[in-house]
Amino acid sequence: MLKKLTLLLLLAGCVAPSGGSVPASNGVPRSNLVLSNEFIDLTFQTETGRSVQGLLKYEGPIRVSLSPALTQYRGDLDQVLQKIRLGANIDIAAGNDNAQIHVQQIPAAVMERNFPNAACVVASGVNSWAAFRRGQSQSWSSQQNLQKAAIFIPDDAPPYIVRACLNEEIGQALGPVNDLYYVADSIFNDDNVHNRLTDFDILMLRVLYNDRLEVGMNKTQASAIAASILNDINPAGNRSGTVLRPNPQWKRLMETALIGGNPRGTRVLAAQQAIQVARSMGDHRLIHSLLVYGRLNLRGAPQLAAPAFQEAYSLSLAQLGVDNLRTAVAAMHIAAVALAAQRFDDVIRLTTPALAVARRHQDAVLVAGIQGIRALAFANLGRDAESTRARLDSLAQARYAFGEDAERIAAAQAQIAGLVPAGQ
Repeated sequence: MLKKLTLLLLLAGCVAPSGGSVPASNGVPRSNLVLSNEFIDLTFQTETGRSVQGLLKYEGPIRVSLSPALTQYRGDLDQVLQKIRLGANIDIAAGNDNAQIHVQQIPAAVMERNFPNAACVVASGVNSWAAFRRGQSQSWSSQQNLQKAAIFIPDDAPPYIVRACLNEEIGQALGPVNDLYYVADSIFNDDNVHNRLTDFDILMLRVLYNDRLEVGMNKTQASAIAASILNDINPAGNRSGTVLRPNPQWKRLMETALIGGNPRGTRVLAAQQAIQVARSMGDHRLIHSLLVYGRLNLRGAPQLAAPAFQEAYSLSLAQLGVDNLRTAVAAMHIAAVALAAQRFDDVIRLTTPALAVARRHQDAVLVAGIQGIRALAFANLGRDAESTRARLDSLAQARYAFGEDAERIAAAQAQIAGLVPAGQ
């Protein structure tokens, strides 16, 4: 389930694909032992914490239908299915009413009433909203194999959310039914940094649909076979590594901080507490905690936001490197602080590598935010031609992400412009 997070639009780190070809994967350079553990956590437990007793996947060809109301996203759907088909070696393609997976649009008010904190959701065991309303859906944990599922997207979702939903919910409908905050490089992660299927996600699907893993296998059986499959197909993972674990306390705190309906004081306190919990873990969850805390304080207490952003960026550089998407997101945050402080050269220095990473990941929202910041910095440096190019690119990316919704685009651009002190 893709979570709905109400934070500053262009500083939220939400990203979306913007077309073009997908580069080939060279594997996932993380220990295959670690990856095997992550595979089991993805497939043998649900988001709600229920255990899945036997391995779940589809048997035979898989077809995906798209509601007529979403016809404009047919090209996006085809790209997602092609990536899964080629990368994970799964017989999956677009289909019709006889498809196993049905992507449907439902009224936003209905979505809000039934799933108030979700941007979109996948329901197993049904092929329509009507069937879901009749109570015909089946919990993942109650099934013995997968036969059908429906994906519900609200009718007011902007394009970047629809595209993210196609990636995450189709991937999840195939069997990885859990979301893991502790996995940094996955769309199956409620921090929403990745909004398209990653190399890790494709690798997990490739393992799941390997013929050596059979429907109904228990966790012990699947664990041993998954480790063997990974050793065969992921040579980049033939190395040692540290197995990370979920932290339920941290997860509860982060969810409290991210839900827009909670009082601001409650959210800030939860983010503060999440930082303290994450310090004992020392991984990307600390980076995420610091960014959320900084965003919550950006308007009301910028003196608290700036050091949180800086620490997040420094940690991300040290842990993940300059070419990582999380580092690019953190760089945009401290660039926003530098812009407000009129350190325009620093803005350009910080955002140049971040922009390259955002483009490589085809992240329209992130590119729009970075280019909006760069446009203002260039203008204040007297580099008018570069400012114009950055501004036009920012608007183009925003239109791709938000459609022709002029109000949303204007609001997003105003949030960036508001970072520069009056008179500049």
